[in-house]
Amino acid sequence: MTDTRKPEPRRGADIEIIDRHGGDSAVLVPSAVRINGVEVPIPSGSNIKIHDISDENAVTVTITMFARRINIAAEDQP
Repeated sequence: MTDTRKPEPRRGADIEIIDRHGGDSAVLVPSAVRINGVEVPIPSGSNIKIHDISDENAVTVTITMFARRINIAAEDQP
């Protein structure tokens, strides 16, 4: 039997960069990151880069994080 459901439209991830230091500084120091509401551990002193924002391109973010597990596999296409 063939699956006739339409694929879900692609959407970006919700990224939250949080400063928990609570200082009065005008500079934010990231101490936590959430991706789609799930907090992910980031190495101390790691850089978070928010790439240029323009009308022509989607916003992209580069984050270094600790991985618990990495799975690289092929997936059958319907």
